[in-house]
Amino acid sequence: MTSTAGRTIDRVSILITAYKNANLVKRCVDSLRESFGGKLPETVIVDDAAGDAEIAALAASYADDGVKFAVMPRNGGFAGANNFGWPLCTKEFPVLVNSDIVFHEEPFTAMLDFMDSHPRAGIVQGTLIIKNGQEGVDGTLNGCGAFLTPFGTTTTPGWLAPADDPVAKRARKCFAAYGAMFMVRRSVVESTGRLFYDFFHTYYEEVDFCHRAWLVGWEVWYVPTPPVDHAHGATMSKFYTREDVLRKFYRNMRFSFATCFGTRGRLMIRPLFELGCFVQSLLQLIKGSGMAWRTHRWARRELKNLKQMIAEARQNVQSMRVVSDTKLFKIICKRYALRELWQVIRQNT
Repeated sequence: MTSTAGRTIDRVSILITAYKNANLVKRCVDSLRESFGGKLPETVIVDDAAGDAEIAALAASYADDGVKFAVMPRNGGFAGANNFGWPLCTKEFPVLVNSDIVFHEEPFTAMLDFMDSHPRAGIVQGTLIIKNGQEGVDGTLNGCGAFLTPFGTTTTPGWLAPADDPVAKRARKCFAAYGAMFMVRRSVVESTGRLFYDFFHTYYEEVDFCHRAWLVGWEVWYVPTPPVDHAHGATMSKFYTREDVLRKFYRNMRFSFATCFGTRGRLMIRPLFELGCFVQSLLQLIKGSGMAWRTHRWARRELKNLKQMIAEARQNVQSMRVVSDTKLFKIICKRYALRELWQVIRQNT
């Protein structure tokens, strides 16, 4: 382990959530230890209420490495499990890491160096490479940060681009970091009041968190790092149908819009988003599928049930914000060309 990595290991906490995937967790932790030359930084493993004996045994096998282990009292998904494990992370720079990540060369020194030189950088994503066994996708970039569009969707530079594409070589401010591996400055959570909303489960939680961080004056960045492998969707695809995922995803998007946007954002983004959802639903119905129609109908109905929670969350978020929608959009909003917009609509139908 180099002296630089030795300094890094004392400054980061690694938070890994697990759900019936002991094999992935072991591969992740072992590769993490190897990337640090045989030592582990402070590492927290959270069993997401599966009561998995294999996960418990695995965590116990790392006891000599000082690995902390916690079991959720109920299933909370990525959001709830990270919220549960967050208090166990004692270092200044916790890193949320998916269990389906594999490390080669540790990426955290590059992330820390960037944060040290950019004191307003509160959340940083590193370089992710897709490795999930899917032909034509393996070895491509998992995206290099995400930008907001006027339709409320996000567009991701480098998504499925070759691993050596120049887009991955340059640091950039972005609207949101990808949740598979990102570093958080501890004070970001303190200033936003929370990490994730528990009920978001596993959908849109990192985008909402990044949005709230921007509003209170922090910045979100993609930073080039030694790449790590990500078996994209390796866990979620085993337990949830696509319709289950989309229902909660679109509900959470709408919740985030209602609580994070000011007047301009609600007037500009929300109508275009709903128009896009209507067009998506209509095109699917023409093709004989009602999934999008059912999905959005369910999400809107759920939003009505969350009316009181939305009002309270909106009051909290808006009372803390120091950055207007106008200023934020200049930094993180990417305009679509009509050709790009049509491609997005087709991809989602």
